[in-house]
Amino acid sequence: MRAVTLNIWGRGSAWRRRLPLVRAEIARLAPDVVGLQEVWRRGSRCQAEQIADALGYHVTYAPAVTRLDRSVQGNALLSREPVTRHDVLPLPTPAGVEPRSVLRAETGATTVLVTHLTWEWEHAHIRQRQVRFLAELAARSERDVVVLADLNAAPDTEEVRWLTSRLADVWACAGGGPGHTFTPANGFARKDREPARRIDFVLSDGLRATHAELAFTTPVRAGLRQVWPSDHFGVVCDLAPAARPA
Repeated sequence: MRAVTLNIWGRGSAWRRRLPLVRAEIARLAPDVVGLQEVWRRGSRCQAEQIADALGYHVTYAPAVTRLDRSVQGNALLSREPVTRHDVLPLPTPAGVEPRSVLRAETGATTVLVTHLTWEWEHAHIRQRQVRFLAELAARSERDVVVLADLNAAPDTEEVRWLTSRLADVWACAGGGPGHTFTPANGFARKDREPARRIDFVLSDGLRATHAELAFTTPVRAGLRQVWPSDHFGVVCDLAPAARPA
């Protein structure tokens, strides 16, 4: 099974120029499932559907927050096999903080969770509640589980350490190097003047990672500027059934 996660940066800079880059990279990688975060929907059509056009994927959308202009931000799953069941669950988020959600979908023999945690640096205590909610969802599944997530926290934070003590961190198992997904090496991320961090994760339960690498890392020249697929780099990995206890 090949899985991909990518925060597509929603309505961020130059979406019309970024869209074909995202689409081409997915076509190159040929994943079975793709988790997308910061996916906007206006009316009946969302950005995930634009990405999936001509690629042959089933699209499942999960709203998280509705803006004053009635546009919606959320998460989405692209899957080669149809989704047989799904629901959208609110993550624990206090009043006054932007709502977040998790998409829980069953496709093939796998439960896939797609989510995007609260982003503010000072809200680690909220993310701690959110990762516990994710772990509980994974533990309740009778299927193999894949989590495709922008955790908005690095591997050495308390919330991510807690989560990866319960679910396997694919990059730690099969990746190479620091695996930074939000980094000044990306021109769109550079303007935020934040340190390079690995905040986008594939986690698994019941599956083992055989390979992991960064994706969506190559810009193209558009006039005098470079255009990246997103302000995040993505992660692609290959997963195989884990050995079961005798």
